[in-house]
Amino acid sequence: MVKSSFSAALLSLGLALAQPAAAQNSYFFPAAQASTFDSKIPTPEQFLGYAIGTHYTRTDQIVAYLRELDRVSDRVSLRTIGTTFEERPQVVATITAPQNQQNLAGLQQARQALVDPAQPAPDYRKLPVVVSLNFGVHGNESSSSEAALLLAYYLTASTSPETQQWLEQSVITIDPLENPDGRDRASHWFDQNKSWPNPTDPLDREHTEAWPGGRTNHFYTDLNRDWLALTQPESRARMAFFHEWYPNVMIDFHEMGTNGTYYFEPSKPFSTENDLIPRATYEVLNVHLAKYFAKALDNLGSLYWTKEQFDNLSPIYGSTYPDFQGGVGITFEVGSSRGLAQEGTNGVVTFPFTIRNHVATGLATVRGAVEEKELYLKHQREFFASALTDARKFPTKAYVFGNAQDETLTNKFLNLLLQHKIEVHELGKTVTLDKQQFEKGKAYVVPTAQPQYRIVNSLFEELTAFHDSVFYDVTGWSQAHAYGLAVAKQKNTSLVQGAPVQAVKTLSGTVRGGQSAYAYLLPWSDYNAPRTLTALQRAGLTAKISFKPFSAGTTESSTDFGYGTLVLPVAAQKLPADSVFQIVSRISRQNQVTFTSVGTGFSAKGIDLGSNNVRTAPETKAAILVGQGTNASEVGEAWFVASQQLGVPLSRIEVGNFGRAPLGRYSSLVLVGGTYASLDKAAVARLRQWVQDGGTLITLKNASEWAIKQGIVKEKLLIPANGGWSDTTASTAKGKAALARRADFVQQEQEGTRAIAGSIYSADIDISNPIGFGLTNRRLYVFRNGTTFLKPSRNPYATVAQYTAKPLVSGYVSQANLQQISNSAAVVVSKVGAGRVVLFADDPNFRHYWHGTSRLFANALLLGPLLNLPEGPAAISAEEEQE
Repeated sequence: MVKSSFSAALLSLGLALAQPAAAQNSYFFPAAQASTFDSKIPTPEQFLGYAIGTHYTRTDQIVAYLRELDRVSDRVSLRTIGTTFEERPQVVATITAPQNQQNLAGLQQARQALVDPAQPAPDYRKLPVVVSLNFGVHGNESSSSEAALLLAYYLTASTSPETQQWLEQSVITIDPLENPDGRDRASHWFDQNKSWPNPTDPLDREHTEAWPGGRTNHFYTDLNRDWLALTQPESRARMAFFHEWYPNVMIDFHEMGTNGTYYFEPSKPFSTENDLIPRATYEVLNVHLAKYFAKALDNLGSLYWTKEQFDNLSPIYGSTYPDFQGGVGITFEVGSSRGLAQEGTNGVVTFPFTIRNHVATGLATVRGAVEEKELYLKHQREFFASALTDARKFPTKAYVFGNAQDETLTNKFLNLLLQHKIEVHELGKTVTLDKQQFEKGKAYVVPTAQPQYRIVNSLFEELTAFHDSVFYDVTGWSQAHAYGLAVAKQKNTSLVQGAPVQAVKTLSGTVRGGQSAYAYLLPWSDYNAPRTLTALQRAGLTAKISFKPFSAGTTESSTDFGYGTLVLPVAAQKLPADSVFQIVSRISRQNQVTFTSVGTGFSAKGIDLGSNNVRTAPETKAAILVGQGTNASEVGEAWFVASQQLGVPLSRIEVGNFGRAPLGRYSSLVLVGGTYASLDKAAVARLRQWVQDGGTLITLKNASEWAIKQGIVKEKLLIPANGGWSDTTASTAKGKAALARRADFVQQEQEGTRAIAGSIYSADIDISNPIGFGLTNRRLYVFRNGTTFLKPSRNPYATVAQYTAKPLVSGYVSQANLQQISNSAAVVVSKVGAGRVVLFADDPNFRHYWHGTSRLFANALLLGPLLNLPEGPAAISAEEEQE
């Protein structure tokens, strides 16, 4: 943040780091006098034993202090709302007047009139405004959680008349640790690397966190982008709490680069805003609060900026989701010290100074919300009423979704809708819509005319028209496309049946037909089939995969089984038949899948169970390269799929340890996007040999480019992300034309950045290829946020998925990039000696919710060793090799 000089900054740091409690209060609360605080309430410094800003406070200490406030004050109640992967508690402190504390459930019930247009309008004078202050969703943006302690102290201990009014007229919730696991990863780093005196050099180890840093949670997930998808336990717990209160004002406290000052909304008009949201959210509510933020920072002499960056475009963020719920969500970003003190272009940024800025704007938030309480309450009431009005104007009146062959994934999507408080009904009858069959009892209908219309629209609709061409993050976020379920739009609600669904029905895994002496069958189309395979293998059973479809049973009464069907022959097992049955029964219940028992290997149609097209599935022994240079988010996504969806232990090998890794023990190796420049020629040769000996190499995004450039695989690129052309040279006519097109591509700045702004595309997928096993529709929705363009393989069997001629479904893309995506390859499998390389142009596991394409990654991981491509056309000619 801003300091007049280097020496002044150091003086300020020294004073802030060595003050007694009273002086600390005067530093962080300069507008208040120490005498206005209740001495019975311990300050954070008194409780922790050190001054705020001199040390990074661990999650357990933060929770302990809030528990102490709960114990000593009738203004505070602390609640545990969830638990992280690393078993840390998620807590929320609710701070309000004692009389409100005694009636929290009643206040929540009274506020339902704001979000339910069917109820009479409430008496706004009797309702408190709800202010939600959320801290530390990015764990290494650490000043926020320290500010949470000070704000909780102030609201608990302050005896001023203004504070008393705030507590009477509002309910304030403080989530001090949106990302407890990331917080501790970061705080341990900073505390372990601090010095006395502290270096302010930006290159000092304290300021340069080791990979993966503390930004993300256990699986390296950016929780700030998980509000719509709800893939992580932290997000699901937070969403449940959110819908208890529907906050009128919600602040997300962040940090930005050291050279920044302070950012608050309003954001850039129109271009970063969503047209579904009423203009009053941006032009009235945001602007109203901005005046309070500005005044608070003016009083500190802190510089700030607004209206230039950051998106309010989609409900994926914690600072935007409230806009879709009748509140106003706001991002605060403070220039970060990333340590106790760091030099920047504005002088030395100190940890206490960043904390003080957040404390000032936090108090300003409460002040602004209370002083205009009725404005925010009325807006929320009008917001949900206008949702019904807007829905009646919208041509689509209902969405039908479901997949009778994959009830697990259908249920998963239904559960997501219910977490967002969306009204869902069962399908009234079996119907065929848009050439897709929806089966009664296994499909659902979502009417658009409901209070949550704007979230419904966000989950289902495509968006291709934007006010700008440069974006902060993704521009395509439809979950319906991400799940890959069949969806049909309807212009009426005739298919709605009965009352709204209240809960997801439990699928009872079973063995249809009981114990068999011959075999058990499981369709690969079930989302849980892959994890069932790995569970059977862990239990010591041998399973096979069918590479051709067939029908089991008699000609008069048979069941169709598609590509990838899991076949468990009983006689081939080392265990007796009754033990095999017990294992299959147990695993079917655990994974909620239904096996079919068969007494013969003779099929009514198609291949028999003893065919060579029914192949033994090898046990997966997979590894992934991680560490410096690799994309941590993509590592976390692959790790999450393996761990949480497949039950496969994925060995994470540091890139620096690759040279001594025993590659022979792994059947598959994953390289996510990033840079692998640290792998020298010897390492590349070792990797190439491993593939030729039978290994399966799976590469994502620019790791696919790297594998091609290193000659590990003989496939082709169109435009690699580094800006060069890989399939052209200036010495040929084709090469000159390609360079001309490249020049044209560079010049098209009027169409926006060359980066692809996270958008959704359609591709054609070969469902008879093992990579496509389990999919029942050749149309595949793919998410792209990179510029790796793969050329379709000369071997027609090798291009597993290819973008269509007009691929854009939702989101923004420049015309130049769209032309390159059209008809390019999305997934290519290339045979290399006895092994193979699976090249993904994109990240199939994007942010854990692209279930439609994560299936492909799962298949590559589990079935890769079974891939044997038919031979394609003759070898590439010398002239083509040069191109």
